[in-house]
Amino acid sequence: MRGCLFTLLLGAVALALLVVIGLPRVYAGVLTGALTAAGLHADDTTVHVESDPPTDLLGLHADTVTVTATDATFRGMQIGRLSLQLSDVAVIDRTADAVAGTLSDVTVSLADGSTVSLAQITVKGASDAIHAATVIDGAQAAALIADAVEQRTGVRPASVSLAAPDTLTVDVGVRVTGTLDVNAAGDLVVRLVDDPAGIGELVLLRGSRDLPITLTDARVTRSGDLRLSGDLSIGILG
Repeated sequence: MRGCLFTLLLGAVALALLVVIGLPRVYAGVLTGALTAAGLHADDTTVHVESDPPTDLLGLHADTVTVTATDATFRGMQIGRLSLQLSDVAVIDRTADAVAGTLSDVTVSLADGSTVSLAQITVKGASDAIHAATVIDGAQAAALIADAVEQRTGVRPASVSLAAPDTLTVDVGVRVTGTLDVNAAGDLVVRLVDDPAGIGELVLLRGSRDLPITLTDARVTRSGDLRLSGDLSIGILG
């Protein structure tokens, strides 16, 4: 009788360990595979899973999933550090009711072979509707404008200046003024108000192609940097 009771107790302990320790590891492995399939690659991706009760993991559902990675690549982006928290996660459906986090030290390759460096992209929302925001420093934004003007006219601007909330001035022998805006396709564009040089509208960044963001807003900060926001155009869970 005692032997039978001991066997039952041992089985209960083994089952408890499976639920508390084994299931989170299995779930983390499944989710890591989903992230890899979605395009995230890193040597040290860490996935931490929590659920109360732990048996919910049997249905591949978790209350909270925390994902961290360093020196990662994701859909053409180079990411120094990625930190995300997902809530109410269903792996089979590849959905999360809430997503929040940051992608830091990001380098994005543009179609012309050049790159844009972003100190941070912040993301927040649900898995099917994630809002993203980032800032391009003023010098880099001015260089993007100068490159676009030079490609259109063959002349490199002597200077480019930005001013809040959305104004720019370009010196191409004559002073050309305009505004930074977002078009219907979600691209970052320059629309010139005073255009004696006949430059016309310029596309600086193509949303969802050059950037992983379909842009909805562009604003120059008081310090002269360029703040961009919109909808994340790539799925985190595929």
